[in-house]
Amino acid sequence: MNKETSHRSPELKKLGWNQEDITRYEELWDYSQRWGLINLEKEDRQFLRKAEKLLPKIQPKKISNKKSIQEKSYYLWLNFYFEKINNFRTSILQTSIQSVWEIMLEEELKLLDKYTPVMGLPDSIKAKELASIRKNLIKSSFDMFEANNSDNLFDFEIVTNPEEQKISKTWKSIIDNTPDENKNFPLIPEKFIEKFRVKVKQNIEEFMVNNYPSLKK
Repeated sequence: MNKETSHRSPELKKLGWNQEDITRYEELWDYSQRWGLINLEKEDRQFLRKAEKLLPKIQPKKISNKKSIQEKSYYLWLNFYFEKINNFRTSILQTSIQSVWEIMLEEELKLLDKYTPVMGLPDSIKAKELASIRKNLIKSSFDMFEANNSDNLFDFEIVTNPEEQKISKTWKSIIDNTPDENKNFPLIPEKFIEKFRVKVKQNIEEFMVNNYPSLKK
């Protein structure tokens, strides 16, 4: 008999078995699970096999291969840039100033965690349009939040060396659609960080909810 987590006497009852046979089945089942079917008398083994044949086979549970949002390529790509930019910024600064790019990527990652879009091809195609939103946010960081461009510029083409980085060969630069941004690495003063973060969240959230096909009701 197959190892099971519990006996199936309720199913036998539905099949019309009387209580005496059901009780016998439960006792023999418990014994076989503890000591093994081989240790039962031949007649008892036959009785259990009879019950087993009457019961429908238990279908094995399907193991879901569905990836979590944190395992999706888009999320990993975004997080890769976030970590690299964060490490770069802390290496050149010893202050509480933050980079605009860190805030934008961190807020987008939070929104992906919150809404868990599928991020298949339809969502990923739409996500490319976020490049223009990031560009506008960078511009507003200079115009409205007193951001200053760093003397040290981040290498946005870092993904072009997948062998060294051990990353996906399909990843492109995050500024692939806005190449002029390689001249910008804006740093935002501490007093404006939270206000700018709110603006970033609002802009990205509105776009994501209204444009990602998997999030449309």
